[in-house]
Amino acid sequence: MHSHSVRLEQEKCIGCTDCIKRCPTEAIRVRGSKAKIIQERCIDCGNCIRICRNGAKKAVTDEISIIHQYKYRIALPAPSFYAQFPKAKNIEHILGTLYRIGFTDFLEVGCAGEVIAKHTYEYVENAKVFPVISSSCPAIVRLIQRRFPSLIQHVLPIMSPMELAARYVKKEYLQKGIKEEEIGVFFISPCPAKATDIHRPKGLKKSYVDGVLSMQDIYKSMIHKMNHEEIIPVKRQSSYKGLSWATRNGGLDENTIKSHIAVDGMESVIGILEKIEDGTLSNIKYIEALACTGGCLGGALALENPFVSRYTLKKWIEEDIAKEDFDNTGMLQALSEIPYGFEKNITPRPVFSLDNDMEKALQMMESIEVLYEALPKIDCGSCGAPTCRCFAEDVVRHDANIEECVFMLRKKIKDLSEVMHNLTQTVIPTDHNKERGDE
Repeated sequence: MHSHSVRLEQEKCIGCTDCIKRCPTEAIRVRGSKAKIIQERCIDCGNCIRICRNGAKKAVTDEISIIHQYKYRIALPAPSFYAQFPKAKNIEHILGTLYRIGFTDFLEVGCAGEVIAKHTYEYVENAKVFPVISSSCPAIVRLIQRRFPSLIQHVLPIMSPMELAARYVKKEYLQKGIKEEEIGVFFISPCPAKATDIHRPKGLKKSYVDGVLSMQDIYKSMIHKMNHEEIIPVKRQSSYKGLSWATRNGGLDENTIKSHIAVDGMESVIGILEKIEDGTLSNIKYIEALACTGGCLGGALALENPFVSRYTLKKWIEEDIAKEDFDNTGMLQALSEIPYGFEKNITPRPVFSLDNDMEKALQMMESIEVLYEALPKIDCGSCGAPTCRCFAEDVVRHDANIEECVFMLRKKIKDLSEVMHNLTQTVIPTDHNKERGDE
């Protein structure tokens, strides 16, 4: 079982400290000129993958070859996937090419997104705690578990479109009499957080997705097969409303939920969550929060430039709007019959615990405060920790030495030099001094 999908390739790391400043849960340190990811803190948001200049951070997803372990191989393409192919004839062209690389069927996740949007409207209408925070982005839910546990009650207790789509597919194939071990359902993902989510799903007892495939890997497998003369006919399932899930506004209609905020990018999301924690956004009913800047189009596993992707997706949406004869009512109704609520509560997952012994933990906390007051408080990162407070915690937890702070090292050297200077000024009795004294 995978613990995290974001991994470090130490041989590529140059110890530059770029990543430690941009990690939203302070999960990275640089020790011995190499970065280190603290597993308990990581939420697999992929920020470090985008930041790393040497490509030392990577997302570990499933190899495309695993689909051949199953007789029936169903792809679940995220709406952002279509935006990676600006030169495709249309979305049908993209979906048809999935068959050429080994899939036997597909279900558009955007279609499940339309159903989740409907369930969300109903939930927000009857909610008791506001604002409701979207739960479709697993990195945001993990961020709340670790940094904002008091906001867990605000999280929308509804599964993601990916999970709803997977459950529908499994149900349909099982009803045909097909054995479960013959059915493989694979999500084509724009982000590493989804890869972790199927192994440790939030609010669910288990995931019905059998593997998460990198959007980049699937793109590379498909692109050279898209020029095939024969076009494989496919039937679309998602309307333009489902495609909107890839954008920064998410898949909800702002006119349906009047008090609706859409926020993307970790730093911006953290700012909004702090406001909710302060109680200054109680007048807002719903917040669509996405970890990646630009929404899923800006995911760490997306290949195309997000600004180009936005233009491409807009083109596909306009084409879908123009299809007057398209009707996916039957599919939406079938998806609506799948249970969609969380199966278990989301619980806080604090980033660290000083000690199980409360008395010892309090003593450590006091030591952290004393040390923090002695530090320069400029958060320069030269010690390998993102902030001075993090460094104080690391020292007290014996994960770092005080001399790793250049300011503390300089102070220690200064103090030592003063001691040495004072020693040199001390007259040490010698035989020569004794003879002079006798005279």
